[in-house]
Amino acid sequence: MLLVNKLAVHHLPLPGLLTCVQFIFCSTFVYAGKRSGWIQVDDFAWDKVKFYLVYVLSFAVGTFANMKVLAMANVETVIVFRSCTPLAVSFFDYIFHNRAAPSARSCFALLLIFAGAMMYIATDKEFQVKGVSAYYWVMLWWAVLIFQLTYGKFLVTGIPIVSLWTPVLFTNTLAIAPAFCMAYISGELERWEHVHYRHAHQLHLTMFWVGLSCAIGAAISWAGFWCQSLVSATTYTVVGVMNKMLTVTLNVLIWDNHASTYGLLSLLVCLAGGTLYQQSPLRSTDLQKHQGLPMVDDDADEHDDDHEEEAA
Repeated sequence: MLLVNKLAVHHLPLPGLLTCVQFIFCSTFVYAGKRSGWIQVDDFAWDKVKFYLVYVLSFAVGTFANMKVLAMANVETVIVFRSCTPLAVSFFDYIFHNRAAPSARSCFALLLIFAGAMMYIATDKEFQVKGVSAYYWVMLWWAVLIFQLTYGKFLVTGIPIVSLWTPVLFTNTLAIAPAFCMAYISGELERWEHVHYRHAHQLHLTMFWVGLSCAIGAAISWAGFWCQSLVSATTYTVVGVMNKMLTVTLNVLIWDNHASTYGLLSLLVCLAGGTLYQQSPLRSTDLQKHQGLPMVDDDADEHDDDHEEEAA
C-alpha cells in the first residue's frame, strides 16, 4: 500500500482528494456487499457509531498526513518512524488492554527497534539540513498512528459487531467528510483545475494507480482490523514494522532518493529488534477489575486468547 500510494500521489499530486476517493470507494464497496447480502454489516446506530467518531477523525488526519509525507519524503523515513511506535504502544497496551509489561527480551527488542530508528535519523541528510521541521508531517502521522493502534484494538474486541466489515464501513464512511474538508482547506480543489495530462497514457496510468490504491486500501482496511482482533496492539504494530522489508527493497529498485547504505543498515537493526519481540500475555481479570480498566471485559479477554492461540 505504501508503494502504491507513492505512485498514485506521483501521478495525481492531490493527496487529500486521493484520500477521499479511497474512502468513497471502500465505503461503496462494503455497502454494496451488504445490500447484495454477501457481506454482514451492522446498521449505523448511535450506540456503535459514537465509538468511531474520535477514531475516524484521527483516521482521516493520519491518512492525509501519510499522503503528505509520501509526497515530500522517502519511504524509509515513514518506515523508521513506524518502527518507533511499538515502544509507545506497549505502554498503552499495559494501561488499557490488560497486557502484562513486556519481558526483558521484549523490552530489549523494542529498544533495539527505537535505537535503529535513531541511527537512521542521525544520518538522514534532510534531517541534518532542515531539523525537526523536515519531519513535521511524519511526526504528526506517528502520534496519530499510536492512538489508532491503541484505540483500534478496543473497536474490534470491546464492541459487539456482526463482522469486521462493520469497522471498515463505519471508519471509511465517516472519514469522507473530514478528509474532504482537509483537501478543501489545503487548496486542492483549486489545484485540481490545473491538473492536465499531455498524453492519454498518462491519464490511464493515473487511473490505474488510483484504482489500485482504492482496491488495496479496501483490502488492507479489513485485514488490519482482522489482525488487530487476533493479537495485541503492540504485536500488531511490530508485525507492521516487520513486513516493510519488501517495501524497502522495492523502493530501492524503483526510486533514486532512497536512504544511504548506513541508513538501510539502521533499518535492518529495527527489523532485527522485531524478530526478538515476544507478545506479552494478558494479566489476570482480578487485576483488571482492581484497576478499573475500561477497555477490556472478561468475554473480550477469552475471545482474544482464543484468537491468539489460532494466530500462533
